[in-house]
Amino acid sequence: MKESKLLGLTALCALALAASCSKPSEQCCGLVRLNLDHDSALREATKSAVSDYTTLPSAADFSLSITDAQDNQTPVSDPTQAVELAAGNYTASASFGSTSDEGWDKPCFEGTQAFTVQGGETTDATITVKLANCIVRVETTEQFRNYYSDWTFSVKSGAGTTVDFVRDETRAAFFDAYQISVSGTLTGQNGKDYTFSSKEYKNLEAATCYTLKFDVSNVGGNSIVITFNDIVDDVELGSIDINE
Repeated sequence: MKESKLLGLTALCALALAASCSKPSEQCCGLVRLNLDHDSALREATKSAVSDYTTLPSAADFSLSITDAQDNQTPVSDPTQAVELAAGNYTASASFGSTSDEGWDKPCFEGTQAFTVQGGETTDATITVKLANCIVRVETTEQFRNYYSDWTFSVKSGAGTTVDFVRDETRAAFFDAYQISVSGTLTGQNGKDYTFSSKEYKNLEAATCYTLKFDVSNVGGNSIVITFNDIVDDVELGSIDINE
């Protein structure tokens, strides 16, 4: 008789435990609130921000998801609403754009944040998103502008995307942080056109703004100087003097 009562009590305890785990407010489940933090800083001598070159996306523009310890992924459609989860360890991910989408106003942001859900509690998880591609801009010196009346610099990515920087272009372009090459056509004050073939720059880094600075090497010379951050290249334009 005592054994029968003990078995019955054990069964009731098991049912009570199962019932408690079905309620999000009890020990088996908790809530998480996702927040986004824009890290718009760039690694560049001028300490620029992504917002200097494009419009930053809003939180609603991001794709959000949560991945559990078994790599099961759940999309989050409304970041303003807390998400109910079983107690455990998770990773929240946020993304906007794609590194393969290159050109003007094509930023790609990505970020992840690990967090733990405690039963019966609400957890805040802040995802810091960073620029996943890089930025390339063109700059010319006053001396360069005195020598040339017009120009077009073509920047080509490792994936084959080409962006043309014409005279007086002030925008910057977004590229996959891998490699670029630059070529150009210039018109001298004498009306003659000059070209230079492709110069390649590798090992680009994400969240970095690269400046292609163009100058003339010497007065009356026939070459230009391209400075790509710390890389300086002398580019020959031919044997004809540009003032001829």
